[in-house]
Amino acid sequence: MPLTTAELIGTPAYADETDLNRSVDSGKKATGGGSAIAVGKIVVCATVGGNWALATAGSTGTMGIIPKLDPVNGDSDTTINVVHRALAEYYAEANGNITVNADVVADTGGKVKQRAAEADNCVVGKYMGHYGEGSLSGSGVPTNAIATDAVRIRFKGGST
Repeated sequence: MPLTTAELIGTPAYADETDLNRSVDSGKKATGGGSAIAVGKIVVCATVGGNWALATAGSTGTMGIIPKLDPVNGDSDTTINVVHRALAEYYAEANGNITVNADVVADTGGKVKQRAAEADNCVVGKYMGHYGEGSLSGSGVPTNAIATDAVRIRFKGGST
């Protein structure tokens, strides 16, 4: 039975040291009502203050994703778990058509879309395929994505 987008987003593509042991960091976030960021959303680290926030279209800086790990952040939490290291692969939600191996950027609601005219410092990573496509544990050739698909993103990592 195929997994749904809701079940996949925020999960690592591979349960190895790249995606879990070395990639999950704890960082600061703004606190107060409405500051919780849902699992599987793309986030950006502000250069001033160093707080992680939900990424939107045009976001620049260090990009990451909220992993599906306990504890999940709440409104009043001052820290948040984020995956942002190079080569980590996690599932995010597409917000439009994405071609295999295309660069992706943050879009509305912490989703990803295919890079169009955005600058290099907006790139989150590369689209690698859907669940089980072209992966070490899966089979099949990666296919293009459409809006609302759970898509495997290989993070660019570092400050973008």
